[in-house]
Amino acid sequence: MPKKAEYMGTQPITRLFLGLALPISIGMLVNGLYNFVDAIFVTRALGPAAMGGVSIVFPIQMFIFALASLISSGMASLVARNLGANQVDSAQKTADLALRLALLTSLVLTIGIVSCMQDILKLMGVSQLLWPYAHDYLLPIILIGTILSMVSAVLYDLLRSEGKAILMMNLMALAALLNIALDAVFIFFLDLGVSGVAYATLISQAASLLMALWFYLSGRTRLQLRLFSYQLDWLCIKQIILLGIPLLISHAGISILITLTNYSITQFSNIDSDLIISAYGIIGRMIIFIILPNIAMIIAFQTLCGYNYGAGLHRRVRHILRVSLIASGSYSLLMSLLIMLFLESIIGLFTDHQQLIDAAKDIAYTVFMFFPLANIQALGAAFFQALGKALPALLLSSVRIYFILLPASLILPRWFGINGLWLAFPLADGLSFVIVMIFLYKQYCQLEQR
Repeated sequence: MPKKAEYMGTQPITRLFLGLALPISIGMLVNGLYNFVDAIFVTRALGPAAMGGVSIVFPIQMFIFALASLISSGMASLVARNLGANQVDSAQKTADLALRLALLTSLVLTIGIVSCMQDILKLMGVSQLLWPYAHDYLLPIILIGTILSMVSAVLYDLLRSEGKAILMMNLMALAALLNIALDAVFIFFLDLGVSGVAYATLISQAASLLMALWFYLSGRTRLQLRLFSYQLDWLCIKQIILLGIPLLISHAGISILITLTNYSITQFSNIDSDLIISAYGIIGRMIIFIILPNIAMIIAFQTLCGYNYGAGLHRRVRHILRVSLIASGSYSLLMSLLIMLFLESIIGLFTDHQQLIDAAKDIAYTVFMFFPLANIQALGAAFFQALGKALPALLLSSVRIYFILLPASLILPRWFGINGLWLAFPLADGLSFVIVMIFLYKQYCQLEQR
């Protein structure tokens, strides 16, 4: 077995997991910091309405990210297992086809969304107050950011498939720090408003992508960028898509959920819907920021599982699953406790608008009730994806949002009013946890028998 395979297949599991997860976590936290700081800058400098305008179109960004994840995660699952089995040429071909698929998808998305943008904003229920903020922010994000997001996702997941967590961390940190600096310049000095927030994001993404391309083109990776060097292999493309569908469904579900929630908020006549949308946007930014280490753990977990499963090291796969469950659950519990203890102070970072603070607190107390259980569902789906089992991965990616959360968010408001929207979250977290643990236990026992 080559040195690279020995590294992934022989080091102690806990040290290997932490060695991959910690650098990615730091990188993702630094990267996620720009979303957090964006929200602070927008709310404090431009007001709650601007925050509402940016938040209400966030589902469109999530949808683009979902399609990018479809390609990149499906590719990463194949590449990790190919490298574990020392099939380097197969891994190289998969990377090539994934990049071509990302370029084509980004072109179609850009044309489709820009040509229908007015209708999309109307369908999302964007109010007259929020419309100029939503439009001015979204247009440059779609025109330029779509291709940046799609290609970056493939390159980043290709790096983590090779175990290059430190480089991945550095690239994400570069984008985040540059974004924060440009936010300040464009908002406070150039007075560009929400368009400045979009430009800051795009420039930072482009800088990070150029650095990743330079790293690949300079020959410092095991796999190389050889665009259009391989003939189209529809079986390989099908595998990429099938293995990426679980993550697509998961992220697309978040996009649908946020859209449905924002639209539902606008249907209550006895509340300030624009204020509640802004409050929900703040809570959403908080959630995204604190789950980033969980995502990093899932990335490390999936990479190690795929590699060791491809190498036939099933006992190590079981050990990786145990370590990951403990690490993810412990982190989520700690963060939930910290948020509940310091909730008003955290929300106060975004705004001193007392009505907005009170609305955000009301949402957070309910949404975070069973939050420590929510990330186990994503880890379960990643486990089956890493093993190449697309059907259970698809089911587990769907259960929390599609089977429980979306139906509950439609039904519960009929009984509990707007509070029913928030009660749907702990209900989905608890029920999906039970379902996922049943699937994981059965697969864990099957690995023991091999």
